[in-house]
Amino acid sequence: MSESSPKSSWKSWLTLAAKIVIFLVVVAGVWYNVARAVQDMRTHGDSVGSIQWGWLVAAGIIYALASLPMATYWYCVLLALGQRPTYGRAVRAFFIGHLGKYVPGKAMVVVLRTSLVQGEHVEKTVAAVAVFIETLTMIAVGAAYSGVILAILFREQAILITIAGVLGLCAFVPTLPPIFRKVVVLLRVTRLNPRLEEHLEGLNYRLMLIGWGAYFVAWSLMGLSYLAVMQAIPGAVSTLANPWEALPLLIAAVGLAMIAGFVSLLPGGFGIRELILMQLTAPVFGRPIAVVAAVMLRVSWMVAEIVISIILYILPFAFSRRKAADAAVDDSVPTPPIAR
Repeated sequence: MSESSPKSSWKSWLTLAAKIVIFLVVVAGVWYNVARAVQDMRTHGDSVGSIQWGWLVAAGIIYALASLPMATYWYCVLLALGQRPTYGRAVRAFFIGHLGKYVPGKAMVVVLRTSLVQGEHVEKTVAAVAVFIETLTMIAVGAAYSGVILAILFREQAILITIAGVLGLCAFVPTLPPIFRKVVVLLRVTRLNPRLEEHLEGLNYRLMLIGWGAYFVAWSLMGLSYLAVMQAIPGAVSTLANPWEALPLLIAAVGLAMIAGFVSLLPGGFGIRELILMQLTAPVFGRPIAVVAAVMLRVSWMVAEIVISIILYILPFAFSRRKAADAAVDDSVPTPPIAR
């Protein structure tokens, strides 16, 4: 017992060090993206001084709310696969895992989420499979939602409608429970976890429907966040009789931009995302406003992700220290004698 204790201690310290290094690499990547975005905003935004910053804060808050349905669906997928994390642990892993997309290759998203959610009741390989299910659902719903909006309201965008249809179909087919199970078997992922096929029996069409509902809400809120960014730019919505008229366009723009950025494998989809946002919004809002809004959307979302991730990352340590302090106080209080 005494011999295994030092080994266990070293292992826990190495694990902690690895997590800190990964976290710092992710933060560095995010910081680089923020710096570039702010620089672009200064270059293209002649009226940055007049920006209504309160609307940008609102955009960040709405984006954080949009992430909750996504995190909740991932939690539902974990439960369906036989895992038993707490809701708080799953949400924490999901939000912090968002930062992984700013590291080249996107693999860091899987690494962060699985390492933060794994434990006594969560197997790492199953959690990784849950990430892929959630991601494919995100792409399928986003592409379908955007494609329908463009097909109804913006038929002239034939190329983007085609792209949305192809991406949506490619992501939708693998999310069908029978097909996803076969794909996992064909890829021989079960070699990493012999019980994985058994866990995959929990996938069903009811879970799939929950995912589509969750992401319909999430994409709608992200479009609303983009509308808040437009409200922050003086004169951006003044040409519209009703600002809400722009919401369908902004939902479609955000959906296609984020999916294209994800598929590109560029860190955070930098450049690709902004290009599509500007392409779709410039005809309505004008090129200068489209450029500034695209950059400001990235800044507001990244700041929201950083702030929430830092809070969620530190919170467990703060609670554990508080608990240890309370326990120390309880131990120091003398036990009163038993009255006879």
